[in-house]
Amino acid sequence: MNRLMPSLALMLALAPIRARAVEPSDAPATDETATDEPSTPPRVLVLPVEIEGELPPDTAAEVRALVAEALGDEGVEVVSTGDEPCTDAPCRREAAAGAEATWVVGTEVVGNEDEFTVVVTVFDGASGERLAPFENACSICGLVEVRDMVRLEAIDARAEIVRRESLRVPTMRPEVQPGPITSTAPPPPRSKLVPAGWALVGAGAAATVGGAVLLGLHHRSGGCLDNPRGGECVPVRFTTAPAGGAVLGAGVLVLTGGIVMVVLGRRAERKTPPRVSATPGGLSLRF
Repeated sequence: MNRLMPSLALMLALAPIRARAVEPSDAPATDETATDEPSTPPRVLVLPVEIEGELPPDTAAEVRALVAEALGDEGVEVVSTGDEPCTDAPCRREAAAGAEATWVVGTEVVGNEDEFTVVVTVFDGASGERLAPFENACSICGLVEVRDMVRLEAIDARAEIVRRESLRVPTMRPEVQPGPITSTAPPPPRSKLVPAGWALVGAGAAATVGGAVLLGLHHRSGGCLDNPRGGECVPVRFTTAPAGGAVLGAGVLVLTGGIVMVVLGRRAERKTPPRVSATPGGLSLRF
């Protein structure tokens, strides 16, 4: 009896462990490989604002914040680093590399009493070169109008960045299934016998008709000539039989030769050249 107690205790201890091992889970199974990572949004660096003219000291920081706020829509990631404006391409390129930004946006505000000019420019982060400037100006205006101009030009810059970013994304091309390749020999040239034969047919027909007309006029009366000795006039008759016979014979020969040439030319054109086709099973030859 004392020997069975440890064995019974061991069996009771292992029973819950086995039950938990085969207990099904209510949580849905997730496939880690089926999830797709979202595309990385474009990263834009907003440079410090260039101020020219008599403006309040906090204008540069306020304008920079307005530009960053207007750019931060439509999936655009905005970063603002640095305290000094960049006026050349190497400086912008170095700043973009440090911020890991694809695009750089710089802002310039020029104020002269009640006339202001705002320029928001999009730069390429890889080269630092200017891509698209957006400029607006106003006369007899104040800081409220300047803020509105900054916001509108920054929105235009954001649209330009989104447009250029869409051109950078490669488009998926539909897969084209290869089909059978058919190689057809060029059609045979038209036979030169056909036009020459038709020319002979026309000439032979004309000569045949002419010869028949001449034969028809033979011994026909051609009128009457005055007799120089006086008396009755001398009758005139056509003697066209020899000429008509010759022309008729030549016309028949030419017409026959033209018909023969046309027939031979048509037969030569009807001959179809063989066609070679490449199929998945090999090559096929058709006549």
